[in-house]
Amino acid sequence: MKAKTICLLVAFLVGLTSVGYAQVKDYPKKPIQIIVGHPPGGGIDTFYRLLAEQVSKTWNVPVNLVNKPAASGAIAGSEVANGEKDGYTLFAILINQLASLSVGNPKSPVHMLRDFDPIEVHTYAAQVMLVKADSKFKSFDDLVDYSTKKPGEVLCAVPQVGSSMHLVALLLNRHAKLNMTLVHLDGPREIATGILGGHFDIGFLNDVIAKPHVTAGKLKAIVSDIKSYLGIPTFAEKGYPQIDLPTVMGLLGPKGLPPAIIKTWEDTLKMVLQEPTFMASMNKLSYNINMVTGADNLSKRLKEEMDKCARFTPEELGWKK
Repeated sequence: MKAKTICLLVAFLVGLTSVGYAQVKDYPKKPIQIIVGHPPGGGIDTFYRLLAEQVSKTWNVPVNLVNKPAASGAIAGSEVANGEKDGYTLFAILINQLASLSVGNPKSPVHMLRDFDPIEVHTYAAQVMLVKADSKFKSFDDLVDYSTKKPGEVLCAVPQVGSSMHLVALLLNRHAKLNMTLVHLDGPREIATGILGGHFDIGFLNDVIAKPHVTAGKLKAIVSDIKSYLGIPTFAEKGYPQIDLPTVMGLLGPKGLPPAIIKTWEDTLKMVLQEPTFMASMNKLSYNINMVTGADNLSKRLKEEMDKCARFTPEELGWKK
Protein backbone atom coordinates (compact mmCIF):
# COMPACT_ATOMS: atom_id res chain seq x y z
CA MET A 1 0.00 0.00 0.00
CA LYS A 2 2.83 2.32 0.96
CA ALA A 3 4.68 1.55 -2.28
CA LYS A 4 1.54 2.24 -4.29
CA THR A 5 1.13 5.63 -2.57
CA ILE A 6 4.73 6.56 -3.37
CA CYS A 7 4.23 5.58 -7.01
CA LEU A 8 1.11 7.72 -7.26
CA LEU A 9 2.94 10.66 -5.68
CA VAL A 10 5.84 10.32 -8.12
CA ALA A 11 3.41 10.10 -11.05
CA PHE A 12 1.65 13.23 -9.82
CA LEU A 13 4.92 15.19 -9.55
CA VAL A 14 6.06 14.02 -12.97
CA GLY A 15 2.72 15.12 -14.37
CA LEU A 16 3.19 18.60 -12.91
CA THR A 17 6.66 18.80 -14.42
CA SER A 18 5.34 17.70 -17.81
CA VAL A 19 2.64 20.34 -17.74
CA GLY A 20 5.20 23.04 -16.84
CA TYR A 21 7.49 21.92 -19.65
CA ALA A 22 4.63 21.93 -22.13
CA GLN A 23 3.84 25.54 -21.23
CA VAL A 24 7.43 26.64 -21.75
CA LYS A 25 7.76 24.49 -24.85
CA ASP A 26 4.96 26.55 -26.44
CA TYR A 27 6.88 29.79 -25.98
CA PRO A 28 6.66 31.93 -27.97
CA LYS A 29 3.26 31.46 -29.54
CA LYS A 30 2.11 35.08 -29.91
CA PRO A 31 3.66 38.51 -30.60
CA ILE A 32 6.31 39.76 -28.19
CA GLN A 33 6.58 43.41 -27.19
CA ILE A 34 9.89 45.02 -26.21
CA ILE A 35 9.34 48.34 -24.49
CA VAL A 36 12.34 50.61 -25.01
CA GLY A 37 12.92 53.26 -22.36
CA HIS A 38 14.57 55.59 -24.89
CA PRO A 39 13.52 57.60 -27.97
CA PRO A 40 13.56 56.06 -31.45
CA GLY A 41 16.66 56.45 -33.59
CA GLY A 42 19.28 56.13 -30.88
CA GLY A 43 21.86 53.40 -30.44
CA ILE A 44 19.78 51.21 -28.13
CA ASP A 45 16.66 51.58 -30.29
CA THR A 46 18.59 50.68 -33.46
CA PHE A 47 20.21 47.63 -31.87
CA TYR A 48 17.03 46.12 -30.50
CA ARG A 49 15.12 46.77 -33.74
CA LEU A 50 17.74 44.81 -35.67
CA LEU A 51 17.79 42.12 -32.97
CA ALA A 52 13.99 41.89 -32.89
CA GLU A 53 13.90 41.49 -36.65
CA GLN A 54 16.32 38.57 -36.51
CA VAL A 55 14.61 36.90 -33.54
CA SER A 56 11.25 37.28 -35.26
CA LYS A 57 12.60 35.44 -38.31
CA THR A 58 14.02 32.71 -36.11
CA TRP A 59 10.83 32.15 -34.14
CA ASN A 60 8.34 33.09 -36.87
CA VAL A 61 6.60 35.29 -34.31
CA PRO A 62 6.37 39.12 -34.43
CA VAL A 63 8.76 40.90 -32.04
CA ASN A 64 7.67 44.54 -31.84
CA LEU A 65 9.36 47.56 -30.28
CA VAL A 66 7.48 50.33 -28.47
CA ASN A 67 9.36 53.47 -27.37
CA LYS A 68 8.41 54.99 -24.01
CA PRO A 69 11.30 57.28 -23.05
CA ALA A 70 9.58 59.46 -20.44
CA ALA A 71 10.77 59.71 -16.81
CA SER A 72 14.24 58.27 -17.51
CA GLY A 73 12.68 54.95 -18.45
CA ALA A 74 10.73 54.60 -15.20
CA ILE A 75 7.35 54.52 -16.96
CA ALA A 76 8.46 51.81 -19.39
CA GLY A 77 10.11 49.89 -16.58
CA SER A 78 7.01 50.03 -14.40
CA GLU A 79 4.85 48.63 -17.17
CA VAL A 80 7.14 45.63 -17.55
CA ALA A 81 7.80 45.12 -13.83
CA ASN A 82 4.07 45.08 -13.09
CA GLY A 83 3.10 43.04 -16.14
CA GLU A 84 2.59 39.35 -16.71
CA LYS A 85 5.61 37.13 -16.08
CA ASP A 86 5.15 35.26 -19.33
CA GLY A 87 7.94 36.62 -21.51
CA TYR A 88 5.67 38.55 -23.88
CA THR A 89 6.48 42.02 -22.51
CA LEU A 90 10.15 42.84 -22.00
CA PHE A 91 12.20 45.94 -21.22
CA ALA A 92 15.18 47.34 -23.15
CA ILE A 93 17.14 50.03 -21.33
CA LEU A 94 20.57 51.52 -20.84
CA ILE A 95 21.67 49.64 -17.73
CA ASN A 96 23.71 52.61 -16.53
CA GLN A 97 20.57 54.75 -16.56
CA LEU A 98 18.49 52.19 -14.69
CA ALA A 99 21.26 51.71 -12.11
CA SER A 100 21.53 55.48 -11.70
CA LEU A 101 17.77 55.71 -11.18
CA SER A 102 17.80 52.85 -8.66
CA VAL A 103 20.66 54.27 -6.58
CA GLY A 104 19.94 57.97 -6.85
CA ASN A 105 16.17 57.94 -6.33
CA PRO A 106 15.04 55.59 -3.55
CA LYS A 107 11.43 56.56 -4.27
CA SER A 108 11.64 55.46 -7.88
CA PRO A 109 8.80 53.12 -8.90
CA VAL A 110 11.37 50.65 -10.29
CA HIS A 111 14.59 49.19 -8.94
CA MET A 112 16.97 47.24 -11.15
CA LEU A 113 17.70 44.42 -8.71
CA ARG A 114 14.29 44.25 -7.05
CA ASP A 115 11.95 44.38 -10.03
CA PHE A 116 13.69 42.69 -12.97
CA ASP A 117 15.26 39.45 -14.15
CA PRO A 118 17.95 40.13 -16.76
CA ILE A 119 18.03 38.17 -20.02
CA GLU A 120 21.21 39.72 -21.42
CA VAL A 121 23.40 42.79 -21.04
CA HIS A 122 26.15 44.04 -23.33
CA THR A 123 28.39 46.97 -24.12
CA TYR A 124 27.83 48.41 -27.57
CA ALA A 125 30.07 51.45 -27.93
CA ALA A 126 33.05 53.22 -26.44
CA GLN A 127 32.56 56.67 -24.94
CA VAL A 128 35.13 58.99 -26.45
CA MET A 129 36.39 62.46 -25.64
CA LEU A 130 36.43 64.61 -28.75
CA VAL A 131 37.93 67.93 -29.79
CA LYS A 132 37.66 69.96 -32.96
CA ALA A 133 40.17 68.84 -35.57
CA ASP A 134 42.17 72.07 -35.27
CA SER A 135 42.02 72.20 -31.46
CA LYS A 136 45.03 73.24 -29.42
CA PHE A 137 44.61 69.92 -27.61
CA LYS A 138 46.41 67.40 -29.80
CA SER A 139 46.27 64.68 -27.16
CA PHE A 140 44.74 63.78 -23.82
CA ASP A 141 48.00 64.78 -22.12
CA ASP A 142 47.67 68.27 -23.60
CA LEU A 143 44.21 68.57 -22.09
CA VAL A 144 45.35 67.38 -18.64
CA ASP A 145 48.29 69.79 -18.64
CA TYR A 146 46.20 72.79 -19.69
CA SER A 147 43.21 72.10 -17.45
CA THR A 148 45.25 71.58 -14.29
CA LYS A 149 47.04 74.89 -14.86
CA LYS A 150 43.87 76.81 -15.74
CA PRO A 151 41.03 75.35 -13.65
CA GLY A 152 37.53 75.98 -14.93
CA GLU A 153 38.59 77.32 -18.33
CA VAL A 154 38.01 74.13 -20.31
CA LEU A 155 34.37 73.85 -21.35
CA CYS A 156 33.21 70.24 -21.70
CA ALA A 157 29.90 69.35 -23.37
CA VAL A 158 28.06 66.38 -21.85
CA PRO A 159 24.49 64.99 -21.97
CA GLN A 160 21.94 65.29 -19.18
CA VAL A 161 22.84 65.09 -15.49
CA GLY A 162 23.27 61.47 -14.38
CA SER A 163 23.98 60.12 -17.85
CA SER A 164 26.94 57.78 -18.15
CA MET A 165 28.96 60.37 -20.12
CA HIS A 166 28.26 63.00 -17.47
CA LEU A 167 29.44 60.58 -14.78
CA VAL A 168 32.58 59.77 -16.78
CA ALA A 169 33.36 63.51 -16.92
CA LEU A 170 32.80 63.79 -13.17
CA LEU A 171 35.21 60.91 -12.56
CA LEU A 172 37.75 62.55 -14.84
CA ASN A 173 37.49 65.80 -12.89
CA ARG A 174 37.74 63.89 -9.63
CA HIS A 175 40.68 61.60 -10.36
CA ALA A 176 42.70 63.64 -12.86
CA LYS A 177 41.91 66.90 -11.01
CA LEU A 178 41.01 68.61 -14.25
CA ASN A 179 38.38 71.05 -12.96
CA MET A 180 36.64 71.19 -16.33
CA THR A 181 33.42 73.19 -16.50
CA LEU A 182 30.69 70.76 -17.53
CA VAL A 183 27.86 72.05 -19.73
CA HIS A 184 24.77 69.86 -20.15
CA LEU A 185 23.12 69.63 -23.56
CA ASP A 186 20.06 67.79 -24.81
CA GLY A 187 21.83 65.06 -26.75
CA PRO A 188 24.61 63.97 -29.12
CA ARG A 189 23.55 66.20 -32.01
CA GLU A 190 23.84 69.32 -29.86
CA ILE A 191 27.17 68.16 -28.44
CA ALA A 192 28.68 67.52 -31.88
CA THR A 193 27.38 70.86 -33.19
CA GLY A 194 28.74 72.68 -30.14
CA ILE A 195 32.25 71.27 -30.55
CA LEU A 196 32.29 71.85 -34.31
CA GLY A 197 31.13 75.42 -33.79
CA GLY A 198 33.88 76.13 -31.28
CA HIS A 199 31.44 76.72 -28.42
CA PHE A 200 33.05 73.97 -26.34
CA ASP A 201 36.67 72.86 -26.05
CA ILE A 202 35.80 69.18 -25.74
CA GLY A 203 32.80 66.89 -25.50
CA PHE A 204 31.74 63.30 -25.06
CA LEU A 205 30.05 61.10 -27.65
CA ASN A 206 30.03 57.36 -28.19
CA ASP A 207 32.22 56.19 -31.04
CA VAL A 208 29.25 55.01 -33.11
CA ILE A 209 27.84 58.54 -33.25
CA ALA A 210 31.29 60.14 -33.49
CA LYS A 211 32.37 57.97 -36.44
CA PRO A 212 31.13 60.15 -39.35
CA HIS A 213 32.61 63.32 -37.82
CA VAL A 214 35.97 61.65 -37.16
CA THR A 215 36.02 60.00 -40.59
CA ALA A 216 35.31 63.36 -42.23
CA GLY A 217 38.26 64.88 -40.37
CA LYS A 218 36.10 67.40 -38.51
CA LEU A 219 36.51 65.97 -35.01
CA LYS A 220 39.45 64.25 -33.35
CA ALA A 221 39.07 61.57 -30.67
CA ILE A 222 41.76 61.69 -27.97
CA VAL A 223 40.77 59.11 -25.32
CA SER A 224 38.03 56.55 -24.60
CA ASP A 225 36.66 54.53 -21.70
CA ILE A 226 37.12 51.15 -23.41
CA LYS A 227 39.00 50.02 -26.49
CA SER A 228 37.61 51.69 -29.59
CA TYR A 229 37.99 50.99 -33.29
CA LEU A 230 39.33 54.57 -33.46
CA GLY A 231 42.64 53.29 -32.05
CA ILE A 232 42.96 55.85 -29.25
CA PRO A 233 44.24 55.20 -25.70
CA THR A 234 41.82 54.35 -22.89
CA PHE A 235 41.55 56.18 -19.58
CA ALA A 236 43.04 53.12 -17.88
CA GLU A 237 46.02 53.21 -20.23
CA LYS A 238 46.51 56.89 -19.36
CA GLY A 239 46.59 56.04 -15.64
CA TYR A 240 42.94 56.38 -14.64
CA PRO A 241 41.39 52.90 -14.26
CA GLN A 242 38.72 54.38 -11.96
CA ILE A 243 36.96 55.78 -15.02
CA ASP A 244 35.04 52.61 -15.77
CA LEU A 245 31.53 53.45 -16.94
CA PRO A 246 31.18 52.10 -20.48
CA THR A 247 27.72 52.28 -22.02
CA VAL A 248 25.83 49.08 -21.22
CA MET A 249 22.39 48.16 -22.53
CA GLY A 250 20.25 45.23 -21.56
CA LEU A 251 17.08 43.24 -22.10
CA LEU A 252 15.10 42.57 -18.93
CA GLY A 253 11.93 40.78 -17.91
CA PRO A 254 9.78 41.20 -14.80
CA LYS A 255 11.06 39.61 -11.61
CA GLY A 256 9.92 36.01 -11.56
CA LEU A 257 10.28 35.40 -15.29
CA PRO A 258 10.49 31.59 -15.71
CA PRO A 259 14.12 30.43 -16.08
CA ALA A 260 13.12 28.30 -19.09
CA ILE A 261 11.95 31.41 -20.96
CA ILE A 262 15.20 33.18 -20.14
CA LYS A 263 17.07 30.10 -21.42
CA THR A 264 15.03 30.15 -24.63
CA TRP A 265 16.10 33.74 -25.22
CA GLU A 266 19.70 32.97 -24.30
CA ASP A 267 19.93 30.10 -26.77
CA THR A 268 18.35 32.18 -29.54
CA LEU A 269 20.60 35.18 -28.89
CA LYS A 270 23.67 32.99 -29.18
CA MET A 271 22.38 31.82 -32.57
CA VAL A 272 21.68 35.40 -33.67
CA LEU A 273 25.21 36.48 -32.78
CA GLN A 274 26.48 33.80 -35.18
CA GLU A 275 24.20 34.98 -37.98
CA PRO A 276 26.37 36.63 -40.70
CA THR A 277 23.77 39.17 -41.86
CA PHE A 278 23.05 40.40 -38.35
CA MET A 279 26.72 40.67 -37.42
CA ALA A 280 27.45 42.44 -40.70
CA SER A 281 24.89 45.08 -39.75
CA MET A 282 26.52 45.40 -36.31
CA ASN A 283 29.98 45.79 -37.84
CA LYS A 284 28.71 48.37 -40.32
CA LEU A 285 27.40 50.42 -37.41
CA SER A 286 30.67 49.85 -35.48
CA TYR A 287 28.72 48.32 -32.60
CA ASN A 288 30.94 46.64 -30.02
CA ILE A 289 28.83 43.66 -28.91
CA ASN A 290 30.13 41.94 -25.79
CA MET A 291 27.07 40.08 -24.58
CA VAL A 292 26.73 38.58 -21.09
CA THR A 293 24.14 35.87 -20.36
CA GLY A 294 23.60 33.32 -17.59
CA ALA A 295 22.01 34.04 -14.20
CA ASP A 296 25.23 34.18 -12.17
CA ASN A 297 27.10 36.35 -14.68
CA LEU A 298 24.17 38.71 -15.08
CA SER A 299 23.60 39.05 -11.34
CA LYS A 300 27.26 39.95 -10.88
CA ARG A 301 27.23 42.45 -13.73
CA LEU A 302 24.13 44.30 -12.51
CA LYS A 303 25.55 44.49 -9.00
CA GLU A 304 28.76 45.97 -10.40
CA GLU A 305 26.78 48.67 -12.20
CA MET A 306 24.92 49.51 -8.99
CA ASP A 307 28.20 49.73 -7.05
CA LYS A 308 29.66 52.08 -9.67
CA CYS A 309 26.70 54.44 -9.28
CA ALA A 310 27.03 54.32 -5.50
CA ARG A 311 30.19 56.43 -5.84
CA PHE A 312 28.06 59.46 -6.71
CA THR A 313 25.65 61.64 -4.77
CA PRO A 314 21.95 61.66 -5.69
CA GLU A 315 22.44 65.17 -7.10
CA GLU A 316 25.27 63.97 -9.35
CA LEU A 317 23.04 61.13 -10.51
CA GLY A 318 20.35 63.65 -11.37
CA TRP A 319 18.15 63.29 -8.29
CA LYS A 320 17.55 65.49 -5.27
CA LYS A 321 17.52 64.03 -1.77
